[in-house]
Amino acid sequence: MNLKPFFLILLVACVTVQAQVPEKRAYTYLEQMDEIMKSVPGYWKTSLEDIETTAARVKKGTARLLCMSAGNRPVYGMFYGKPNELKRSANLSSAMGAGNMKHYADKSAQDYKPTLFLVGAVHGGELEGTAALMNLVTVLETGKDLAGKEHPDICASAEKINFIIIPCANPDGRARVPLPSMVGLDYESFRYLSQGTWVDGTLTDWPGCKTIHPILEAVEHLGSYFNDDGINMMHDFFFTNPAVETKTILQTAENYAPDFTVLFHGGANGKPHLAGVGYLFEQEKEKIRAFQRFIKEEYAEENFSLGGNGVEESNTKSFNLTSAITHVCGTPALTFESNQGLDYLEEGNPSIVKYTYDEIYRHHMLTIEGLCKFLLR
Repeated sequence: MNLKPFFLILLVACVTVQAQVPEKRAYTYLEQMDEIMKSVPGYWKTSLEDIETTAARVKKGTARLLCMSAGNRPVYGMFYGKPNELKRSANLSSAMGAGNMKHYADKSAQDYKPTLFLVGAVHGGELEGTAALMNLVTVLETGKDLAGKEHPDICASAEKINFIIIPCANPDGRARVPLPSMVGLDYESFRYLSQGTWVDGTLTDWPGCKTIHPILEAVEHLGSYFNDDGINMMHDFFFTNPAVETKTILQTAENYAPDFTVLFHGGANGKPHLAGVGYLFEQEKEKIRAFQRFIKEEYAEENFSLGGNGVEESNTKSFNLTSAITHVCGTPALTFESNQGLDYLEEGNPSIVKYTYDEIYRHHMLTIEGLCKFLLR
């Protein structure tokens, strides 16, 4: 029997299969770590250890362990101010059915104080909001941020506003990022750390990482977008079986009925912007539009500009965590997308910019100051 044709077919098949296997890329973030670490300002604190240390030092407010993540890591919340007596007799849906939201949250008392709910790192590698919220906690505790700068507007607002702060809602994802920041990182390493890779080693990228959910069994490297169960909390099973971290955020919103909620995200090298939010109550959309107009003016006073189109963006078809928050507490919720200072630009595209640590931090503090002013108008 002549075996040469058989071996020839086998050889061709092996070569064909080998050719179909994508070549794995070498992501260079490990090589960049030393340079990135050298440039991190002293006020930029984003590690899980930093958060735990800060929580232990809270005196003027109350630090609480809200839950343990899917990977058994603590999720902390810091509470400042005196909770309002809301005289609740029904949940939001039932109160709306009765035709009066006061049955869910009566905010008519003379001593009522608006509540601001701020959440960082729903995607664990989007660390800009975490850095800002760690500084906010320090301001509320000491009057100064971690750089020693005073923030009199925030301190004055703290007398009239309640704050609920979750610096890092996804500690599992945060634990997979060996850096304090994405500033200065190359684009592909950023995507590797953020969204991860499929089982064949190729980048899942964005929004491709949303095509399978939960994603755990479909990836080789699980990106920081996800908790240890592969859940992207922005697109969780909100009404049936949400992850414990997601459920904690929703329960906090439902319990306290905050007057404004902001989820701080990272948006690569886009300009900072308020992301489109789908399926909101029309009256809440109008409040977000009003805030968008207000904060745009605040940014302009410091020669910054916002990107995107806010709540009017075309990307409002997605029902996500921000939408779900509004549907459990009936008040405005939005996503703030930060610039992340990555090491890339696009020629001829002015909407892609690279900001510094100081600029990124200022964007966040300016937004928080603006939220305080807006609530007290």
